[in-house]
Amino acid sequence: MEALQESNVTPTTPLTSSKGIFGTKIPSTAAFVLVLILFLLPFAEVRCNGSAVANNTGLGIAMGSEWKEVVTKNLFGAPLDNNNNKKEYGQKHDPNVFAIAAIVFGIIGFLIAILNLKGAGKINLFVGILGAASLIGMLIDLKSKVKSDTAVKSSDLGFNMSMNITVDGTGWCYLTMILFIIGAIFSSQRTKSTTG
Repeated sequence: MEALQESNVTPTTPLTSSKGIFGTKIPSTAAFVLVLILFLLPFAEVRCNGSAVANNTGLGIAMGSEWKEVVTKNLFGAPLDNNNNKKEYGQKHDPNVFAIAAIVFGIIGFLIAILNLKGAGKINLFVGILGAASLIGMLIDLKSKVKSDTAVKSSDLGFNMSMNITVDGTGWCYLTMILFIIGAIFSSQRTKSTTG
């Protein structure tokens, strides 16, 4: 009889311990906290002919603050003269709606992750996906604005410019997208572990 009772107890113990920390709210909460912290780091860079000219944080893009000039050096170590680019990107721009939406989704995801609401994992799954989609929308919006600004300037001058001005997300931006998805997945896993 004791052998039968021990065999019944033993299989249930590994099942509960196998969920471990991933069955709790800690991973999803940590992912959304990191998302919000990463908005303070450079999210996008303006490049002229492949050289970084200016960058802005995620929060700065959302608020429409000035792009900060990146000091680049030539072959001999002297700083390059970026006065034209500094004039253009040193100005204050309009707030980016997609960046604002991504921050809001990050805050909502964090709040839902720390609460023990029924169905919170499914809600956070959508919040994480929408947050990552908002960052993709932000990058597309920034790229389209730079293309339209460049086209207007080259038509004003009456000739084709040899400068290639682009905007791209930094590694911090792409890491934030990944963390949105990770936070969403961990939230949905927490729901499965509590129901299963």
